[in-house]
Amino acid sequence: MKDVIGSILDIENKASEIIEDGKIEKSRLDDKLKQDIKKMQDGINAMVRTKLKQLNVEEAKDAKASLSRINKAAEKQLDEMEKFYKENRAIWVDTVFKILIGSEEIGS
Repeated sequence: MKDVIGSILDIENKASEIIEDGKIEKSRLDDKLKQDIKKMQDGINAMVRTKLKQLNVEEAKDAKASLSRINKAAEKQLDEMEKFYKENRAIWVDTVFKILIGSEEIGS
């Protein structure tokens, strides 16, 4: 009987050790999982920051290119207006002069 009780106590002690080892292993795995999750989050955050920087650079390039196109178009329009002014300046001056002096030759 003593042997049976001793065996039961040994089995119970071994079971307790196994349970304790399991708890320790679970805790270790939980810590490892938290570390792995943190590494993944840090990696994702780094990729997001890199992508945002890249998008900002591309956006700045696009804005610069758009501004350049707008400036060229405005410059072209100004040149055309200047040309139109130079071509018609004499006519306008003459017309205004005739209006001011009351000439009857307006429109001829």
